[in-house]
Amino acid sequence: MSGSKWGVEKIEALAEYVTVGYVGSMSTLFVIDGVPLLRGQNIREYALDLSNLKYISQETHRKWKKSELKPGDVAIVRVGYPGTACVIPDDVGEMNAASLVIVRPNRAKLDAKFLSYVLNSPWGKAQISGRLVGAAQQVFNTQTAAELEIPSPPLNIQQRISSILSAYDELIENSQRRIKILESMARAAYTETLSTSTREIESHSIVESSYWRFISENVSNYLGTKRYYATADVDGLVMIGPGIDYSFAERPSRAQKQPIPNSVWFARMKETFKIAWFGPLNDERASGTLLSTGFAGFEARDAELWPLLFLIISSREFHVQKDLFCTGATQMSLTNEGLSRIRLPLPDEQSARRLGRTVGPLLTSMAGLQQRNDVLRRTRDLLLPRLLSGQIDVEAIA
Repeated sequence: MSGSKWGVEKIEALAEYVTVGYVGSMSTLFVIDGVPLLRGQNIREYALDLSNLKYISQETHRKWKKSELKPGDVAIVRVGYPGTACVIPDDVGEMNAASLVIVRPNRAKLDAKFLSYVLNSPWGKAQISGRLVGAAQQVFNTQTAAELEIPSPPLNIQQRISSILSAYDELIENSQRRIKILESMARAAYTETLSTSTREIESHSIVESSYWRFISENVSNYLGTKRYYATADVDGLVMIGPGIDYSFAERPSRAQKQPIPNSVWFARMKETFKIAWFGPLNDERASGTLLSTGFAGFEARDAELWPLLFLIISSREFHVQKDLFCTGATQMSLTNEGLSRIRLPLPDEQSARRLGRTVGPLLTSMAGLQQRNDVLRRTRDLLLPRLLSGQIDVEAIA
């Protein structure tokens, strides 16, 4: 890292070894219950997502000995969102890895959390993106990982930096837990609305509903800059990436979608859950944002119908059908034709508006917590280069 007061070392000099998890066909190897198998879709920045785990047999696990994961290993995504890293926590049992780079730090030289912070930082992502290999599909391979140079302060300083940055992650995680509780309350209200309806609930085409419209137009010319978010910048209901500011003339060709208040957007790619949502109070945030053409969006007719739109588009039922109708050879995604085939149960308008009045304040609170987390993430990402450069004296922080 330019300006680091401690110099740099290659990862291979700080690790016991760098290897790669099993790479090859896996579909016939999955079992219903067995040893958990981590894949790229299970890796988030600084955390594991265990909601879509696959399993392999004990026999396969023993055969893939070199890709067995241990507590304190750093698992890094090879393809898809290459370079995204997290530490395997201490409380995991047996676990294996497929198509992940695995770094086992030398604990006398390298703190695992410190390595994950460096790799996930804007600086780390920039270094990684310039070293990816492959044309059709860019890959972060073991050689790239081994030879990647990272700042190398003394171990006690690494641990101190990790401790400082972890405090921000704990605050973010607390907010995320509150967001999940609020979302559960909102979904319970939606389920109750459907179950207590005095009319028979019918399935409707998601595109043809009178409650909202499909947003087909692209971004119009604008003055100044707007912040562009790719699908990789969104994880679940959260914008995790910092985005990049562009003028209209300089924006990437994929920066074509303009969010508006009362809109909800989803990533078209199969087996992804990425939702960008802009409520009735998000006018300034929406107008200053651009989204990738990898997103498709709907605008609710008004603020009372927007909560129902959010609950529908972010529901498991919607994404099951989305994946069912995805098409494509190299990368499967949902076309507009496939979208038109999705049908979901919708309450009558009176019930939908009553739901909106109940759920709206919950979603407003969720949005407030997300904005708080955005500030915490930006602050955390700004701290790392300052801590490494000596602008902030690590040892002076209480």
